[in-house]
Amino acid sequence: MQDTHDTTRPTTSARLAVLLRHATAGTHQAVERLPLMARLTSPSVTREDYLDYLQALAEVYAALEGSLLDALDEEIRNDLGIRPKLPAILEDLAEQGRQHVPRVSPPITPTGSSAALGGLYVLEGATLGGRVIAKHLRRRLGPALGSAVFLDFHGEHSSAAWKRFASILDSLPAHGRMDPVEVVSGACAAFAVVHRMLDGAGTRLAPAQTGPEPIGLLSSGGGRLAASVAAIHED
Repeated sequence: MQDTHDTTRPTTSARLAVLLRHATAGTHQAVERLPLMARLTSPSVTREDYLDYLQALAEVYAALEGSLLDALDEEIRNDLGIRPKLPAILEDLAEQGRQHVPRVSPPITPTGSSAALGGLYVLEGATLGGRVIAKHLRRRLGPALGSAVFLDFHGEHSSAAWKRFASILDSLPAHGRMDPVEVVSGACAAFAVVHRMLDGAGTRLAPAQTGPEPIGLLSSGGGRLAASVAAIHED
C-alpha cells in the first residue's frame, strides 16, 4: 500500500474516501506504533494509560477541531453529520477527576475549506474505531473506565455515521464544492500533525511546545489514536 500520494494527478475518477484511505495509510500505520497507543491497546493497559490518552486527545482536538469546523460552511457540516468531539473528551476527563489545562500552543488553521474537510476526515474517522477500544478497556479496566463518552461517541450508530460521512465526502467534489487534491493534501497534513502530537505525548505527556510548524495545507495560525483511528480507513 502506498505511503504517499501524488497530489498532482487527477483524483476525480475514484471515490474520494478511497483516495484518502490510501494517501494516509503510511501515517496511519505509524500512529498505530506510537508508545502512547501501544500502551492503550495492551492487555496490561492501566487507568493512567487511559488518562494519558484522553489528555493527549484533548490537545489534538483543541489544536485542530475548532478551526477545521469553522472553515466549513454550516450546510456542509450538517450534511456530513459532524458534531464537535472535544466536549466529549473533556467530559471524560472531568469524570476521571482530571481537568484539562490547555497548552499555550496556538491552534492550527487550514488554508481553505477543502483542506479543512481533509483534516476532519482524520478526526471524524477516529470515532469509528472508538467502540472497539472501549470494549477492550472495559474488559481490562472495568468500572474504572467510566462512561467513555468520546470512545462511544456515536454508540450503536457508529458505522452508519461513518457511512453517511463518507458518502457526502464522495459527493462534494462531483458537485464542485471541494477540490479533491486539496482535500487529500489537507488530510495528509492533519494526520502528520496528529502523529507528531501523539508521539510527543508518548512519554507521559511531553512539555508544551511553541506550536507545530506549517505542514502541507495546514499552517500555524498565530500561535496514532492507534486503535481509535484504526478503523478510519475501513468503509
